[in-house]
Amino acid sequence: MKSRERVTMKKFILGEKLTIWALAFIFISSINGSLAFSKEVEIPANKSAEKPAQPLRLEDLIEYAKQKSPEIIASQAEWLAAKKRIWIDTSLPDPMAGLDLMGDMVETRVGPQENRFMVSQEIPFPAKLWEKGKMANSEAKAAYARYQAVERDVTNRLTKLYYELYFTDASIGVIEEIKGLLKKIQSVAQARYSNMSGSQRDVAKAQAEVSMSLEKLYMLKQERESVSAMINAILDQDPMSPVGTAVLPGKPVLKYSLIELVNLSIQNRPEVKEAEAMVAKSGYAKRLAQLAYFPDLNIGFEYTQVGSGTTTESMDGKDSWMFPLRFNLPIWQNRIIPEIQEAKQMVEARNAKLREVKNTTFFEVKDAYFRFDSAIKVSDLYDEAVIPQAQIALSADQAGYEANKIDFLNLLDSERVYFNAKLSQIQFFTEALKSYSDLVRSTGVDLNEIAHEGVKKS
Repeated sequence: MKSRERVTMKKFILGEKLTIWALAFIFISSINGSLAFSKEVEIPANKSAEKPAQPLRLEDLIEYAKQKSPEIIASQAEWLAAKKRIWIDTSLPDPMAGLDLMGDMVETRVGPQENRFMVSQEIPFPAKLWEKGKMANSEAKAAYARYQAVERDVTNRLTKLYYELYFTDASIGVIEEIKGLLKKIQSVAQARYSNMSGSQRDVAKAQAEVSMSLEKLYMLKQERESVSAMINAILDQDPMSPVGTAVLPGKPVLKYSLIELVNLSIQNRPEVKEAEAMVAKSGYAKRLAQLAYFPDLNIGFEYTQVGSGTTTESMDGKDSWMFPLRFNLPIWQNRIIPEIQEAKQMVEARNAKLREVKNTTFFEVKDAYFRFDSAIKVSDLYDEAVIPQAQIALSADQAGYEANKIDFLNLLDSERVYFNAKLSQIQFFTEALKSYSDLVRSTGVDLNEIAHEGVKKS
């Protein structure tokens, strides 16, 4: 009996030793596995040294675009070409010159006619050239307004791309900050797991959060490359040319009411000025069509060489000359009446186009005004309330987790709230900047310059 008890006791002791060794092996393997998992999930940082991007000022970009943008250069050339049309349309037609060579000389009483020289000039009814000049001048004004519209449109697109560049750069900075915070949280989770006060699930979730932040980082860098390529396209540069970092824009302040902005847009927006110039041109075209009832004059001079005659008169053999006066007869009503009707329809069309442009302007000003107002208010709310509160909560939860007083999920939730608040503030601030740029584009004036002029006058 005693021998059996001894054998049983030895088996029990051996079983306990095996159990202890197995638990130790599992514990060490799990630690190694967690470390290996950490190495697999974490994406190594690029150690290649990158040259820091130079700061990029919006004013420099706009000034460069005004000189190099193909759109602006083309519209400016069209305006300069339209100005030359004034001289073309107010000039007289080329004079006509001719020579009649007589075959069988025409015999007259004072001698045979040998050769005839002639020159003539068509002179349109005076008011016609005047109306054509007014039409060309109105077209030149419309071309200048189109040039201003293209310049402001390019400036607006470039400004909004610059703000997109700021958004990506600022968001990348926030993600880098959050990534550093997550790595610190991951280190704490691994330390707690190593001393068996935490779980492997916390380590895995921390690593997953780091990987997700890296995903957002790579997407933002790709977006930055796209924005840089669009900026280079506007500036007529190589798409691969590097673009510097955007400088933090100042907070725009709107000092005008909606009614004041609408009035400014009606007075200054290039599209409205273009439509008004085209209305004026159609009015001049209508008056020109009505002048078709008045004849045009053709005045000339003819000189005829006369040979020696057979008479004894004093005029015998002398050359002759004359001033012929001719004018057209506007009698074909099937041409004149449709021209007048066409001109009247164009007047109506241009006035309707002007109303359409004004209505579109009203909408764009109102839309940009309220988009700016709401975006800047939400941005201020995040900046003054949400972000400070989220930062306090994150700091408290981080300290609590390190002291083993709160669980890991609460800490991650605080980190996400802080992260989303920072990104949302940047997003709404960028939207406010872009809406303000749209407002400047819709009104056709630099609101900051007008505000400064108003301060000086007061």
